[in-house]
Amino acid sequence: MAQSGAPPPEAVRGGVSKTLFVVTVVIVAIIAFLGGLGLGGVFFAPPPPSKIIIGTNTPFPPFEYRDANDTVVGFDIDLVTKVLDDNGLAYELYDFRDFSALLSAVQVRRVDIAASAITSNGGIGQNRSKVMSFTNSYYEADQGILARTADTRTFCTNTTDCQASELQNLKIAVQSGTSSEFWVEDNLAGRTCGSANFTCVADVTSALTALAAASVDIVVIDLPIAQRTAAANPSTYRTAGTIQTNELYAFAVAHNDPLGLLPRMNASLAKFKTNGVYNALIAKWFSG
Repeated sequence: MAQSGAPPPEAVRGGVSKTLFVVTVVIVAIIAFLGGLGLGGVFFAPPPPSKIIIGTNTPFPPFEYRDANDTVVGFDIDLVTKVLDDNGLAYELYDFRDFSALLSAVQVRRVDIAASAITSNGGIGQNRSKVMSFTNSYYEADQGILARTADTRTFCTNTTDCQASELQNLKIAVQSGTSSEFWVEDNLAGRTCGSANFTCVADVTSALTALAAASVDIVVIDLPIAQRTAAANPSTYRTAGTIQTNELYAFAVAHNDPLGLLPRMNASLAKFKTNGVYNALIAKWFSG
C-alpha cells in the first residue's frame, strides 16, 4: 500500500473504435431490456477496478493520522483496508491535507473511496448525498469542545450536553468543510467563516495551534478527536464539554456508486460487526 501527500493524477480516458461502438450499442440494448425485467443489476453489476484509490485527511486521530514513521494509520484506515481485503481488492492510499479537497475528489472520481470520519446523516448528510453516496454507517459520534488546560473556565453547565447559547460569545476555531463548521454556523447567530470570533482553517493542526496560542477560546471538533488530543497533550489541552449531535460516520464513494462498491462494502461491514473484527478494531483504537 503506497502513501503520498498529493492526490492521484486525473484518469486518462481512451477513445472507442467503431467496431467496439457497435458492440456497445447492442449491449446497451440488452441491458435496457433486462432492466425492464428488473434483472439488469444481477447480470451487469460493474466489475471492480484493478486498484481502489482511497483518500483520507490527516490528522484526525484516532481515525486517521501519521505515526512516528510518517505512515497513515488509524481506525478508518484499518477498517476500510480490511473491507477491501475481504473483497480481494488492491488499493492505494492518499492523504489529503484539506478535508474539503478530499470530498471534492471523491465527487469527481479522483479517488474511489473517501475514508475520513465523514458524517453521513442529518442535514449535513442529506446535502452531501446529493453529490456522493455512502456506505452503511460504522461509527456514531458527537461534537466536542476542546479548550486550553490553563483556561479553567466552565463553558457548559452540563458538560455532557453543551448548549449553543453557552458558546455564543466565545472565539471559536474549526476545520473548514466539516460538521464542526456547519454546527457553529447553524447554531450560533451571525457566525460564518471569517466573521468576528469565528476562525475556519484548512486542517486540525492549524486549529490546535490557534488554541494553544490563545488566539481562540475553544476548538469545536468531533468528540473522539477532542478526547484523543487532550489525552495525548494533557498539559496543553482539555476536553471541556460535549455537544450532542449523534453523527453517523460512513465511507463515501462517487454519486450513485458507479463502481458498484457499496453492496460489497456493506456486506463486509455487516460481517465484521458479527465476527469480532469490528470490536477488535474498536478496542485497538479507542481503549486506554
